[in-house]
Amino acid sequence: MGNLRSLVVKEIKELIRDPKILLGVVLMPLIMYPIMGSAMSISQQSMMRAMASASFAVYNEDEGLIVDTFLEYIYTNNTVHTIEAGSLEEAIIAFQETNASTLLYVREGYSDNVTRGVKANLKLYANLKSLSIVETESPNAISGLINLYSYYLSISKIEGYIAMSGGDADADAIRSPIRTTSASIIKGNVLEVAPSSIFSLVMNQSITLPMMTMLVLVFAIQMAATSIALEKEEKTLETLMTLPVGRMTILSGKLAGSIVVSIFGAIASMLGFGYYMNSAFAFAPEMTSISTEGFNLGLKPIGVALVGLNIFITLVSALALAICLSVFSDSVRGAQSLTGVLFIPIFIPALVLMFSDISMLPTTVRWVLLAIPYTHSILASKAAFLGNYSAALGNIAYITAFTLVVLFIAARIFSTERILTSRFSLDGLRNILRRR
Repeated sequence: MGNLRSLVVKEIKELIRDPKILLGVVLMPLIMYPIMGSAMSISQQSMMRAMASASFAVYNEDEGLIVDTFLEYIYTNNTVHTIEAGSLEEAIIAFQETNASTLLYVREGYSDNVTRGVKANLKLYANLKSLSIVETESPNAISGLINLYSYYLSISKIEGYIAMSGGDADADAIRSPIRTTSASIIKGNVLEVAPSSIFSLVMNQSITLPMMTMLVLVFAIQMAATSIALEKEEKTLETLMTLPVGRMTILSGKLAGSIVVSIFGAIASMLGFGYYMNSAFAFAPEMTSISTEGFNLGLKPIGVALVGLNIFITLVSALALAICLSVFSDSVRGAQSLTGVLFIPIFIPALVLMFSDISMLPTTVRWVLLAIPYTHSILASKAAFLGNYSAALGNIAYITAFTLVVLFIAARIFSTERILTSRFSLDGLRNILRRR
C-alpha cells in the first residue's frame, strides 16, 4: 500500500508539473470560459440597450381619421422620425439618411380598410447597414407595438358589434374562443406546469450529465496518454520498471493519479462552463421555479452513489484503453494522436443523447449506440437521475464487463516487455501499405 501511495503521489506531481496539462486542462477552462461568458454578456447587454433605444421612421400615405389614432399611439414614448416624401422610393432614400433602424410604411386606404372591416396592410423596412443582430431584430420592437394596438383595436370593434346587437358576450372570448393550458406527467405524477417550463430539469438530464461524463473521459484519456508517453520519451519508464515494485502496482498508480488529475480538470471545466452559461444567458427570461418534491426527480443518495460508481468504472476503462494505446508510441504527440481515436466513441453518444432519447432513435442507430460502452455510461447517469435504478445497474454492469476486459488487456501488456519495446507510427503504417 505504501508503494502504491508513493506512485500515486508521484504520478499526480508529474502530471501537474507538466505545463501542457496544468494550463490546458486545469487553468485554461477556469480562465477562458469566464472570459468568453463575460464577452458574450457585454455584447448582449449592448445589444439590448441598442434595441431599447432604437428609433424608427414613419412614412404615411393615408389621410383618414383612423390612421391619426394609430400614429398617435406609435409616437407615444418612442423616438419617431416622420418622413415627408412624394413617393415610397423617395421615402426610402430619406429614411436611409436618418439614424432610424426601421421604416413603417402606412399604405393609402388604411383608414378605409379598418372602417369597412377589411385587413389593413402595413409594411416594415429594416435598414441593414452593418448586418448586426440589433438591425435584424429592430423590426420586432415596432411589430410588438403594432400587434398590441391591433389586439385592442379588434376588442374595441367587437365590443361595438356586441353593443349594437344587444348581447352581453365577452369580446376577448369572441376574439380568442379557445384557451389551452398545459401540464406535465412525470413518472405517473401530474405536474401543473408547462413542459417548456421544466427547462432546468431537461438541462440536468440531457446536457449536464452527458457533458460531465464526456469531459471527465477526455481529460482522463489525455492524462494517461501523456503519463506513459512522457516517461517513454524521457526514458524513465525503463527505470520505473526495474524498481522492486509490482507492475500491477505501477499500473494502479498510473490509473489512480490520472483519475485524480482528470477529476480536477473536469471540475474546473464545469465551474468555468457554469459561469459561461450564467453570463452568456443572463438576458434570458427566468425559468419557472418548480418544486420536484414528491415527484422522485433528481439525484437521491442511492442515485449519487450509482452515478459516482458509474463515472469511476468508466474512468478506469478509458484510462486503461489510453494506456494500452499510448504504449505503442514513443512521444507525447504520437500518444495523443493515437488516443484521439478514442474520442469518437465518447463524443458521438454524448452529442446524440444530449438532444434525443435512446428510445426515439431508429432501430439501427439505437443498436449501434448501445454497442458503444460509453453510451451506457450516459444512460446510467440519466436513469439514476430519473430514479430508474434497475436500468442504471444494467448499464453499469455492461460498462463494468467492458472495463474488466480492457483491464485484462492492460495488465497483460504491463506484465511483458512489450510496454518498453512496442512502437507504432504513421510513417511505419505508410511503409507497410507501400510494400503491399
